[in-house]
Amino acid sequence: MGNRKTLENGAHLRPVKRFVRLLLAAVLLLIVGLPLYAVPATLSLPRGRRPGLEKLTITQAAWRLRKTGKTGWPLVEAARVLVAARMQYCRRNSFDTAAKAFERGYGYCQQQAYALTALLTQLGFEAQVVHAFRNKFPDGSVSGHAWVSVTVNGETRYVDSLYYNAQAGRLAFTPLTKVRAYTPIFRLLAGWGSTAVNAHRYYVTGKDE
Repeated sequence: MGNRKTLENGAHLRPVKRFVRLLLAAVLLLIVGLPLYAVPATLSLPRGRRPGLEKLTITQAAWRLRKTGKTGWPLVEAARVLVAARMQYCRRNSFDTAAKAFERGYGYCQQQAYALTALLTQLGFEAQVVHAFRNKFPDGSVSGHAWVSVTVNGETRYVDSLYYNAQAGRLAFTPLTKVRAYTPIFRLLAGWGSTAVNAHRYYVTGKDE
């Protein structure tokens, strides 16, 4: 009787075990497959720095900006302009850290936002990366985006190296959903997912922008 009951329980558990195995296989495929999908795009980008750029790290950039004698918001703007000028938008170096992307002169929004945050932090400012899942851009498109929140003398503003109205001192796009700070977990997930998303856009359009 006991053996029969055990066999019946085992039979009932087989579909559950099969589902768990399939689920684990799907998760593994997703974890490995998404980054692998981006490899051809990554290999298509020439190695090293963007042509015409001098060798420059974020620490060296901070030292250079300090020497200008600027302080407060003018110094924040100088840092923003430096990152904007150095980092060309790119969909093919998503595996690079923000620091590496800055040195190479390429980077999508998350890389640029973290590079600018690191630069502002080294300059002594309180800065953090923020994002919204939906934002409306000047061309009418709507998508997710990451930028920087910086505080100077108790005043907090948003700055961005990609979409910014420098004359007005404000973002050149409109967040449509709640603006949230990047968490370590979200940064990991967003960075992992972006490798495939950016590569797919590159494969479809053949362009980095």
